[in-house]
Amino acid sequence: MAKYIVRQEFINKGKGNYLNYNKVQKLLQSGADYQAIPAKASQQVLIILDENWPSFFQAIRAYNECPSKFKSCPKWPLYKDKKKGRNILVYTKQGISKPQLVKNQKILLSKSELFFDSKINYDSHRTSNNCSSG
Repeated sequence: MAKYIVRQEFINKGKGNYLNYNKVQKLLQSGADYQAIPAKASQQVLIILDENWPSFFQAIRAYNECPSKFKSCPKWPLYKDKKKGRNILVYTKQGISKPQLVKNQKILLSKSELFFDSKINYDSHRTSNNCSSG
């Protein structure tokens, strides 16, 4: 949904009206899709989108300066195939159930029932390594 909004704004109003992360986040934060996953994960998706469009603008500027460095004119970020496409979903530490990780070495994504095996040896208490040379 976010990519669609940014893309339509670009198509209809031009580059000067690019919707950055803050604008898109304000538009979407009360929507069902945004709230279906933890806020930190939704924000990470928008951050990645916000990095893609400025890269596109930079590529267009470079193309206009020296088209011979490119095989063709850069194209704007495309949509994923609805059935085959894969998206990046970033869960920060706050989006992972710590009790499940400690007890079962399983990653449980918050607001979901998805479990993944973990190779993280998570110790529930802090330790410090004191190195002494001897």
